[in-house]
Amino acid sequence: MRGFWVAAVAILAAGCKLERPVDPLGRHTVVWLYPTDVNRPMIEDLVRRFEQENKDVHIDIRAVPGSQYQTKLKTLVAAGEPPDVFICGDVFFAYLKPFLSDLSDLAKRDAKEVDLGDFYPAVQRAMQPGGHIYFLPQWFNVSLLYYNRRLFDAAHEPYPRADWTWDDYAGAAKRLTRNGTWGSNVTTGWWGEWLTLVHGAGGDLFDPAMSRCTLDTPEAIRGLTFYRDTIGKLKFAPPPGEGPSTGFASDKLAMDYGGHVGLWSTYRQIPSLDWDIEALPKGPSGRRGGEISLTALGISKDSPEREAAWRFLKFMSSKESIRVHVDHGYLAIRRSVAQETAGARNRPLNRAAVDRALESAEPTPSTPDFVEIALDLVQPEIDRMLTEGIPPADAARSATRAANAFLHATGRGAR
Repeated sequence: MRGFWVAAVAILAAGCKLERPVDPLGRHTVVWLYPTDVNRPMIEDLVRRFEQENKDVHIDIRAVPGSQYQTKLKTLVAAGEPPDVFICGDVFFAYLKPFLSDLSDLAKRDAKEVDLGDFYPAVQRAMQPGGHIYFLPQWFNVSLLYYNRRLFDAAHEPYPRADWTWDDYAGAAKRLTRNGTWGSNVTTGWWGEWLTLVHGAGGDLFDPAMSRCTLDTPEAIRGLTFYRDTIGKLKFAPPPGEGPSTGFASDKLAMDYGGHVGLWSTYRQIPSLDWDIEALPKGPSGRRGGEISLTALGISKDSPEREAAWRFLKFMSSKESIRVHVDHGYLAIRRSVAQETAGARNRPLNRAAVDRALESAEPTPSTPDFVEIALDLVQPEIDRMLTEGIPPADAARSATRAANAFLHATGRGAR
């Protein structure tokens, strides 16, 4: 599959060119490859604000459907025609790093303006891989436990607490599974929940050198077993394909394990949904296991407009921009902006849970192979474990063999 992908990108790259029209006003033109989503009106408004404050710079937004974004970006990079600015800072950073400009010199020069200390410590760690700065963040996601207060109240069940363990979570979820509602969910199709539980049990997907998959360790298998048991032995989560189609928003799930903060704006628009958040329960290892991921902007190392693009990145991560993001339902990535809105009574009410979650949040593995291994090699075995009754230990061993064979074939595996 990897060979097919590389060949396909090379073929597409042969006929791909990034047109750079000359701005009639003589401004510096910064080409931004942007994945179209529901935030486009907000983004376009922010770009207008930036251009009003920077009369000599024009941001040329090249919108691409979100599902096609990575293919388009990789094609342009392979063709030697990368955009000046593109989305990075998340799971694709390790792949994109060779094509990104190291911004450490600019960040040091403009340290007062960038104000790294205003970002949450977990965000600071995530945005400085290897001690260098390759991007500036706009917003972030951190794994949290979402709960439906109405369903808890109806069952006379105490709300989740910061000191909850897996046992507390499972016990409450079993008691709340009644009258057509489920105690919690099980997230399928991606790593968002099973890897969190692997971490909570003390396991990891890779060894520290990222050269060997370690999903077959007893700790990792224990995490996968708990994941399987939520729909099997414990029976508090709906089997794949049988839960409410709108998930937590349906008002039929008492809890959502590891939900995405990008859904806050959706939940807020449902008047009947009485919800709040808490940090994830601690697993047997004492780890919560939740991940932190950033949405950020980086600059191509070959950009002819590095300085103008840098001005744009600074603006997009500025307090002004982050306030706009917060108004649209996103977490404030800057602590100063979070403090400004700390007294707001809009949901979620328990904002302290975000701080607790960030204390132990773990970034996704920084290897260019992570997405392909997690989704193409491990995920099918995880899916079989849930749908075909494959024992967690067998699924883990099969996934580990496939992942290590892949790493060995790429030359990045342990010798």
